[in-house]
Amino acid sequence: MSIKSPFKNRNYPFLILLAIIIALFISILITISVIGTDISSQIKKLSGDMKNTYSTFSTFNENFKDRINKLSSAEFLLNNTNLILKTVYFGTADNEEREEAKDFTAFSMIYKDKFYIITAGHCVEMDDIKYKNFKFRSNFKFNWFHPDLITYKNDYSSNNDYAIFYDRNVNIGLIPAEPYEDLTPQYVIGNIDRNLNIIKRYKDAKEGESGSPILNSRCHVVGIMIKKGGGYTPIDAVLEALENVSLQ
Repeated sequence: MSIKSPFKNRNYPFLILLAIIIALFISILITISVIGTDISSQIKKLSGDMKNTYSTFSTFNENFKDRINKLSSAEFLLNNTNLILKTVYFGTADNEEREEAKDFTAFSMIYKDKFYIITAGHCVEMDDIKYKNFKFRSNFKFNWFHPDLITYKNDYSSNNDYAIFYDRNVNIGLIPAEPYEDLTPQYVIGNIDRNLNIIKRYKDAKEGESGSPILNSRCHVVGIMIKKGGGYTPIDAVLEALENVSLQ
């Protein structure tokens, strides 16, 4: 005679219920996984859209700032044109053969409460020709003056090309740019005797403007024009030389 298990009929419904619960749990996990993947994809897409929006806004903001800076630069130049032009000079020098054999542009600049006349070094000496008897007159004036040559360098090929003169009667000058300023060349200022535009953009500078001051957006001096195509001596070279100058 066989004996029936007392648990057989009782466990069968329980196992079915357990299987249903497990199936539901797996289904819920799959649903959550699919929803999570979709949410993650949406978040990534949203993040990408936000980056693109920020990039677009940033570009617009930079362009806007650039426009404002250019406008401010132009306005600053226009508001100070007369004063700036008074700091620019027409200069001449003699050689052994004739008087006024060389003419050039120069400008006055203040440094440590003194005013100096600055021009290109090759206007003092070039191709083994050394000039002498320098004289200058500023824009809008007809009287000449004869400042003393303090020092010069004429390393034209290395853009270390400057000459420094001094006259105690000069009492106005441009301001040299500070190292923390924007040193991007913006303008070149000329003299009225050379039949060239006396105010022009740096990129429009021409041959024959050696010695002209190159200004940044704040109209501070960043360099001395020395070459066709815009080559210039950085004003730092002049400031370094002035540190070693002693006036009598």
